[in-house]
Amino acid sequence: MLGALAVAALAVTAAPTAAGAAADPAGVLHLTVTGTDGSPAGGNVAVTAADSSYDKDLLPLDESGQLSVEVPAGDYKIAITPVYSDGQDDEVLRQWVPGRTSWAQAGTVRVSAGDTTEVSERLVTPSGSTLRARDAVTGAAVDGVCVFLDPRRNPCGDTRVTVPPLIPGPQEVWVYTRDDTHLPRYATVNVLADGSGTAVVVLTPAANVVSRVVDAVTGAPVAGACVTPAPAGTGELPANPGRYCSDASGNVRVGLVAAGSWNLFARPAGGSAYGAQWVGATGGTGDVKQARMVTLRAGQTVTVPPIRLDRAGVVTGTVTSAATGKPATSGTVTLAPETGDFPDWGVELDAQGRYRIDWLGPYGWPLLFTTADNAPQWSGGFALRGKAVPVTVRAGATTVYDLAARRGVLVTGRLVDPEGRPVVAELTVRNARTREVIGRTADRDGEYALRVLGPQPVTVAWLWTPPFVSYAGWYDGAARPADATEVTLPGTGTLRLDVAVDRYPAG
Repeated sequence: MLGALAVAALAVTAAPTAAGAAADPAGVLHLTVTGTDGSPAGGNVAVTAADSSYDKDLLPLDESGQLSVEVPAGDYKIAITPVYSDGQDDEVLRQWVPGRTSWAQAGTVRVSAGDTTEVSERLVTPSGSTLRARDAVTGAAVDGVCVFLDPRRNPCGDTRVTVPPLIPGPQEVWVYTRDDTHLPRYATVNVLADGSGTAVVVLTPAANVVSRVVDAVTGAPVAGACVTPAPAGTGELPANPGRYCSDASGNVRVGLVAAGSWNLFARPAGGSAYGAQWVGATGGTGDVKQARMVTLRAGQTVTVPPIRLDRAGVVTGTVTSAATGKPATSGTVTLAPETGDFPDWGVELDAQGRYRIDWLGPYGWPLLFTTADNAPQWSGGFALRGKAVPVTVRAGATTVYDLAARRGVLVTGRLVDPEGRPVVAELTVRNARTREVIGRTADRDGEYALRVLGPQPVTVAWLWTPPFVSYAGWYDGAARPADATEVTLPGTGTLRLDVAVDRYPAG
């Protein structure tokens, strides 16, 4: 099971310190909450240690708006979340004691051992505000601006939008445009109690790529083929591959692209006779190094030549462990590293270690094999994409490619907070030269284990997400990637690497 964690989607678990913390000297926190009119309030309460070492949430207020809870002695932050009429938490109107809008703004309440700490809080009346947006390039007002708070509160306006009522104070909202003319972003709105709060948000014009998807032989239009931009030269593919797809005439417009250099990946609809491709200069390719580079400026629309789709082939095979000869019983075969529960860019292995991908174009494809109890590795058994042995797919035919996966180096260690307590955190291991991801894992109890291929120099990034706040950094004690300590993985054996996280705000 521990090996599976090293290669599976990152786990989400409760804070490991919460279970045992009640054995520490404790006190009682007694909270009384009234509504905006002074009557007893309803809702759920979260009580979280200021150092993130302990938390309890979903604590309901009783009919008198009160709550008593025993917690270890220490300093705490308290959040009160009203509920909708259907009983669901209304997180948009979450209030932090005393009357604040966020974890960062919240005060602290000290609970002493053997004592009862009384806290009274009155819910603040929510207030509206106004938001406008201006173009980062021209300075002109942006039309069709929208604000997303949650699916129930998602208003749009013309050159200004009225933000639904929020607790007064600084509030972070998601701002986008109705017609996707500008790149969306988070922005802070200073909500005032009298409703006069305003904000002007600078939005960067989105770039667009326009093309036409056609049959490579006949030139006939192909509908339903989705085109995804990827950072040039990286081979990294995002989630949600089906956002921008060709219409019945083969026309496709890829929007909401940031300025920069991009490659395009085209993937036909499920069940299509056509195969996916990296869009090359004159045709498709399976090698991102041969893909066409499209360079965009903010707000620019670039037309690229027609995307010419070839017929698909099939690649199939069985993945076994080189150490045991037994089939890999879980894992994926993909075109790029993925973090979700299900692969967007590949397939899962079955219980016999078999896989089948039937939607690739007839080119040479580097394939990434991520399995339990073995290191992630590219076809040929290599750690890096650039060294992979491409698997040749032939149109209308089946290619068999089996892999005996190498176990790699077992890296283990503790994950602790600045006070030395175990934490739940996620680790991402990258090659120090190419920045490629070569391994990911999440721990459950302050101990982690993952397998990666060596020898190679790596950096280790961590993400620590206790309730209501996120921290990120790099081994060893670095807040920036440029300051990360390089670690040299051996070619075989094991490596012990204890990682101490810190309270560096996640970017």
